[in-house]
Amino acid sequence: MPDKLRKANARAAATRYAPKPDGSTLTYGLIAVSLLALALALYGGFYQVDMLAQPVPLVLAGFGAFCLGIAFRLRLQRRHTAAYEAEYALRQREGEAEATEERSAP
Repeated sequence: MPDKLRKANARAAATRYAPKPDGSTLTYGLIAVSLLALALALYGGFYQVDMLAQPVPLVLAGFGAFCLGIAFRLRLQRRHTAAYEAEYALRQREGEAEATEERSAP
C-alpha cells in the first residue's frame, strides 16, 4: 500500500473516534471566556449581585477560563494525533505482514 494512501486511511480512521479540533486555539479560549461571562451574568441576575464591583477577580477568572479553553483544545489535538499515529502504525504493520506473506508465497 502506498504511503500516501496509508496516511489517508489512518487519518480517516482516527477522525472517527478522535476528531481533529475545528477551531483555532484562540477560538477555544474566547468561547470559554464567553461561557464564563454568560454564567456570571446569569448568576448575577438571579442572585442580584453586582458582578462588576470586583473587577480583579473577574479578570483573573476570565484569564483562567481562557487558559482552560486552550488546554481543552490542546487535549483534543493530542488525542487526535495519538489516534492517528496508532492507526498509521497499525496499517504499517499490516502492510509489512502482507509484504512478508507475498515474499514467502511460492
